[in-house]
Amino acid sequence: MRSGVHRFTQALRDLPGSLILPTWAAGMLIVLIGFTGSLVLTVPAAEAAGLTTAQLSSWVWAITVGSGLATITLSLVYRQPVLTAWSTPGLALLVTSLAFYPLGEVVGAYLIVGLAIALLGVSGLFDRVVRVIPQPVAMAVLAGLLLKYGLALIAGVQSDPPLVLAIVATFLALRRLGFRVPIAGALLAGFVVAGATGQLQLGAVSLTPATPVVVWPEFTVRAAVGLALPLLILALASQNLPGFAVMRAAGYTPPVRGALVVTGLLSALMAPMLNHGLTMAAITAAIGNSPEAHPDPQRRYAAAVVAGVLKIGLGLFGVAVVTLLTALPRPVVTALAGLALSGTIVQCLAGGFADPEVRDASLWALLVTAADVSFWGIGSAFWGFVVGVGVHLLLSHRRGLVRSPRGGVPVMPPAEG
Repeated sequence: MRSGVHRFTQALRDLPGSLILPTWAAGMLIVLIGFTGSLVLTVPAAEAAGLTTAQLSSWVWAITVGSGLATITLSLVYRQPVLTAWSTPGLALLVTSLAFYPLGEVVGAYLIVGLAIALLGVSGLFDRVVRVIPQPVAMAVLAGLLLKYGLALIAGVQSDPPLVLAIVATFLALRRLGFRVPIAGALLAGFVVAGATGQLQLGAVSLTPATPVVVWPEFTVRAAVGLALPLLILALASQNLPGFAVMRAAGYTPPVRGALVVTGLLSALMAPMLNHGLTMAAITAAIGNSPEAHPDPQRRYAAAVVAGVLKIGLGLFGVAVVTLLTALPRPVVTALAGLALSGTIVQCLAGGFADPEVRDASLWALLVTAADVSFWGIGSAFWGFVVGVGVHLLLSHRRGLVRSPRGGVPVMPPAEG
């Protein structure tokens, strides 16, 4: 305890001197990727579930402010760039599942997931739980969830060719030029083209601070199995695991227990405000953990603190963020979501099918999830996991394999905040 307090006070004391220009740039880049890459997914999820603008704004407020608080706290306490985010795979799941549950049951599921993650952190059972799920199967399930966004992007070309093609062309051109955040340029192109064609509705944009909306939780077996369990599995296998791996690759010893406890408790605390879950960041963690953020590894935590402060500042105006996103025509939002997740889809397919011994299981998991099947009110993500793990166990037993159920394939980091 005393060493933690000492690290915290020392980190605060060294913070002003650690805020060099590359640190500020890295922190802003982390936030830019998160806000333009995955936050847009809250819009189709909210529309499908019939959420009000106030509820959507509360959702954005809860995940951005919660992520900012968790990032600042963990980075200062451990004096490491511990970057947290909201669950992007969870957002992908909610787009297709949120509408099937009353909002009280959804909040109850969020609360269960947050407390479960905190409990895994306190008990140290995280590694044991994750070993039950073959990582390639988890990646295949995520690919099945995200595939619809890639298909919707192509369909959007038919619905509004000039608008969508301009966004796609901008994205590909910036990638060709090596631009670090091509989705940001695509977003700007979307605003420009939509404005030029008279399709941009900025009249509702307001800088009014967000007011959290509190929803009382309800607990049902249906929501616990069909929503909470897939959200928990996706958070553990698709974000927390690669997030910790990124830190290890950068030479840090990630605070696994501390990070799970903080993100889990904050998720549970803010669940009534529609926070669907805080996790470790992966892609943006690679930015914050790189020498480009700061040449001194002992001062690199400052980039994470900058990112956390910016997330809180922007999250306080969740209404403005939401209205900016909803001011764009629907084909633009769909195209941006598809482009933002295109790299993740490739990574999921590569990770899901890299190991020949797990390909059958991954294929079944992908097909079941992408088919969007639902039995007894339980969505396709859960059944994708069930079928994928079942096929893996069946074929592993038949072949007499003695190996880790992870399949030896590292989880690929998803696009997140």
